[in-house]
Amino acid sequence: MPASPTSGSPDDAGSTRTKVGTRPMKTLTKAAVLAVAALGATPALAAPVPVSGTVPVAKANIVRPLVLTASSDLNFGTIILGSYASTQTVTVSQGGALVGCGTSGLTCQGATSAANYLVKGTNNAVVTVAAPNVTITNANNAAQTLTVVLNAPATVNLGANGNSTGAPFSIGGSLDVPVGAGDGLYAGTMAVTVDYQ
Repeated sequence: MPASPTSGSPDDAGSTRTKVGTRPMKTLTKAAVLAVAALGATPALAAPVPVSGTVPVAKANIVRPLVLTASSDLNFGTIILGSYASTQTVTVSQGGALVGCGTSGLTCQGATSAANYLVKGTNNAVVTVAAPNVTITNANNAAQTLTVVLNAPATVNLGANGNSTGAPFSIGGSLDVPVGAGDGLYAGTMAVTVDYQ
């Protein structure tokens, strides 16, 4: 009669390997189940919340480039020195009128004019005018200079035809004439600029 298998027989050894080999699988399966359960227990994220009240918008204002042209100079005419004890001021208004001659020891002759400009750009836009003081130099003696304080409008409205016909404006100014000013033709560049407001 064949002897019964012992605990150390090959069959038992195989059975033992099977039992020992299934323990890690069971452990991994339990870990996976626990992980899924943990994920299922995580609360859902809150829904997106819109802006309360006035909602901001993105904006862009597109305008045409400005074009500035000049059609006349600021001209004080001819100033004849007379007898006076202190600096006298001669003024040309934005309308071209001359003030300051005849009763101040100065006599003025010849045509006078304001500087006239035309600016074109986007319809109905408003532009600002920058008109810094001008240094005018004697053509006979570069060391002799005078200062013209310009009088320009602060802003110009281009109106409904700003792109086609544009908007005109004029610039006047005041010139201080000191005692003993050197004779000669004084001139200097007017650095007038415009920009959108």
